[in-house]
Amino acid sequence: MKLAYKSGQMISVLLLGLVACTTTNVYQYQYESRLDEVFVKSGVDFTQYKSVIIGAVSVWYPTPSDEAGVDMNKVRANIAKAEKLFHATITDVLDDDYPVTTKPGKGVLKVQAEFIDMRSIPEGGQVPAEFSRYEFAVKPGHITMIVRLLDSASGEVLARAADLGKEQSAGGDGIVDWDAIASDFEYWASIFREWMDEVHGRR
Repeated sequence: MKLAYKSGQMISVLLLGLVACTTTNVYQYQYESRLDEVFVKSGVDFTQYKSVIIGAVSVWYPTPSDEAGVDMNKVRANIAKAEKLFHATITDVLDDDYPVTTKPGKGVLKVQAEFIDMRSIPEGGQVPAEFSRYEFAVKPGHITMIVRLLDSASGEVLARAADLGKEQSAGGDGIVDWDAIASDFEYWASIFREWMDEVHGRR
């Protein structure tokens, strides 16, 4: 078994960046009961960010050693569907209060997400060794989200977070449990909306 991916940003940059937060004073660990790991850059004023760009989503998933039977067109279509669902879910929860835009600029926060998709690995199966060096959780049958928040104008990374999805997939290799994926996406989107409201004094 090996890892394949569709990537808008190399996963090593996001993953190593998350781990590096623990070794520098620039990013401080922030306890957040709703997520597994959160690191925030010291001194950032998030109140200035009133709108959001949702960046290209990257997905990593294990593929069988023998890929002869893998329909890569179907795989790519499923990844595109997941990306569209993630974008739509966040857009819906932000509503008109925090407009979603495609243009970077002052006061625009960029959300950049990676998903480590282990849903094809059966319960009790082995997680690929590539992830053994990271502290965040991955689990067979689940998705792990890795996300960065950036200043869209400068590209400065303002915060990083990781969270293991709560929904165990009912599927397996070649089967996509869209209900489980939608549930996790809705959970993460709702947390982002709650956080935006907290930042702007609406909660």
